[in-house]
Amino acid sequence: MAAEALAIAVRQDATIKGISVGGEETKLLQYADDMTAVLADVSSAQALFDLLKVFQKASGLTINFNKTEGMWIGSSRNNKAKPFGIKWPSEPIKALGIFYTYDQKLLLEKNFIENLDKIKKLLNVWSSRGLSIYGKVTIIKSLVIPKFVYLASLMPTPNNVIVELNRLLYKFLWNGTDKVTRLSTINEFQKGGLKMIDLECMIKSLRLAWLKRIFSENEGTWKNYLRHLLLSLGGIFFLNCNFDIKDYTINSLFYSELLTWWSEFRENFASTKDWRNIIWNNKEIRINNSPIFYKNFFDSGIVRTSDLLLNLNSTESFNIIKNKVEKTNFLTWAGLRHAVPRELKNNTMSPISSSSLIFNNNVFDITKNKSKHYYSLLINKKAQFPSAFNKLQGEFHFPIDSLQKMFMLPHKVALEPYIC
Repeated sequence: MAAEALAIAVRQDATIKGISVGGEETKLLQYADDMTAVLADVSSAQALFDLLKVFQKASGLTINFNKTEGMWIGSSRNNKAKPFGIKWPSEPIKALGIFYTYDQKLLLEKNFIENLDKIKKLLNVWSSRGLSIYGKVTIIKSLVIPKFVYLASLMPTPNNVIVELNRLLYKFLWNGTDKVTRLSTINEFQKGGLKMIDLECMIKSLRLAWLKRIFSENEGTWKNYLRHLLLSLGGIFFLNCNFDIKDYTINSLFYSELLTWWSEFRENFASTKDWRNIIWNNKEIRINNSPIFYKNFFDSGIVRTSDLLLNLNSTESFNIIKNKVEKTNFLTWAGLRHAVPRELKNNTMSPISSSSLIFNNNVFDITKNKSKHYYSLLINKKAQFPSAFNKLQGEFHFPIDSLQKMFMLPHKVALEPYIC
């Protein structure tokens, strides 16, 4: 309650100026009693400390200068001044479990390499416990993966970190080299697997879970930044388009990965691809070998190929459209219609909600599904049966349901099914 009262005072104080992105100002980032101020200049910082003194008199709460750290950002990143009596460390600063620094090597070391070292020590301790293979999977899921999930959900994870963590996990699992393929290890029990975690699918599902927040009506600093990145492409609308991320330069690896994985996810799982009929940012509708976005057409409600009035010739359709769209001309209109491939011209697919996909006649609502739902779909597509499956099916002609019952037998006849 006290922290919220302070936050309201900061937001209402005109002398405290925050960082503006896309016209939206951000002064504070808060979680519980942890507060990070993002300020535009020194005078704003001074005004904040003056307000903190007033807050101290009103609440009895005081700032702990020994735990308060400052970091120069933006054009002031090389400033060596250390004002206000707080710490200005040369090392990365930590906020809500994440280290921040402009040094990419230090960023990797503090957030990932040190974490890998901790995981390695933890696995070494548990390696001497004589655990079953299922016990080891439990240790990995309950003690190791949680150390990695938070980071992976907020930061791009370098591929070399994923490779190294996979190496540590599978070395722990098998006491050395792999005894079965990893693609079968991640499968369900009834499909001959161990339900081992798959890091690549986990990272993708954590990132895709952000879509629920993106398509929600709730606002936030992070959404302002995403909207700013995609401003020239239609903002959040861009996620509804038939885009190829290779056509664009997105100045955020985090969001670039999200957009790439979202595009792949739709393509791999949706049985109805209605987004192909959206004109803008469409990889199949190109002028001068580039996808297009005409804001004046978009603002006038011209979104899908059906809005181009393709049943009429260019002159007839332009006579209708010119009264609807400001600042357009016949050549632009005719060029846009001509850029639509024949396949899309003949496609009359009905639009689906932008926050929903159709999977085998079932609706996948992005605003309701969480990372576990994405993970389940990704794993089902990626995982494979063990090599013994094909042999049993080929030599003994067992049906799939019988083989699945066989794979489940160890889990039904023993309390602890050891695997050597």
